[in-house]
Amino acid sequence: MPARLRAMPYTLRDSPFFRMRRRKDLAKLLHVSEAALSAISLRNDLYVRCWKHKKDKNKWLDTEPSADIAHLYRPIDIPDAGLKAIQSRIASLLGRITPPDWLFSPVKGRSYVDNADRHRGSRAFWLLDIADYFPSCTANSVAHFFRCKLECSPDVTAILVHLTTWHRCLPQGSPCSPILAYFSKLDMWQEVEQLVSMADLKHSVYADDITISGPIVPKKVIWEIKQAVHKHGLEIKADKELSLIDSPATITGVIVDGDQTKLPNKQLKRLFELRGERHRAKSTVLKRLLDGQIAGRVAQRRQVERV
Repeated sequence: MPARLRAMPYTLRDSPFFRMRRRKDLAKLLHVSEAALSAISLRNDLYVRCWKHKKDKNKWLDTEPSADIAHLYRPIDIPDAGLKAIQSRIASLLGRITPPDWLFSPVKGRSYVDNADRHRGSRAFWLLDIADYFPSCTANSVAHFFRCKLECSPDVTAILVHLTTWHRCLPQGSPCSPILAYFSKLDMWQEVEQLVSMADLKHSVYADDITISGPIVPKKVIWEIKQAVHKHGLEIKADKELSLIDSPATITGVIVDGDQTKLPNKQLKRLFELRGERHRAKSTVLKRLLDGQIAGRVAQRRQVERV
């Protein structure tokens, strides 16, 4: 069968993981030998911990930051190269399961702009942010997904949990953590969907960000959503919660204002500044560098504003 056809989306029950019973079949699916799969399933030295700056993506630390700067960094567990290849394969296969229309990340082909665009035309918005999303997705919830939703055998489930979790939760740094963060909390997301649908509202999920919108968003619905999230072992960040009505909302970095989506003013300002720097630049190399940055931001503006 051509690769293009094999990569077509499918339902949960059509996933190649569904009702998988044998290690040898799992090894074949993950493109590794049975011996390699057995060996990696026994190892406990599969990650190296580093610390990534929350705002500067190029700033990393190899040792734990001191207490005075710890709030600026988040721990990242980087998997061994062999494990990372397996995790990428798992992520690819799970990513082919047809997603709901309200899920935008992690979904290939759907962007932060699409996430914001879903809420165009809404009058009221309620923005929620889940705290410590990956660390709160436990090994038990991952096991529940593989054992109960995909009906894998206990043996296969145990191997998959070992391959995808670290210190009993989903590690930040694994390529399959984003998609498993969704599937390991599938029951919760389906409860949220039902609550939103019953209230005749719209919602979207972008990783750990939840946006609910409509003509008006009742507090009762938000309370019920919070209860569902809490019931499944997660918490909402109180300092990130925001309710708006008859006012533009910034959703995943995009301003939604009535029927329009726009770039935030700070990004428009940066585009203006880059054009000024380009006008003053003397060096040909610098001009080319600035041309590339300007072109990228213009393309981003066109994507956001749909022009």
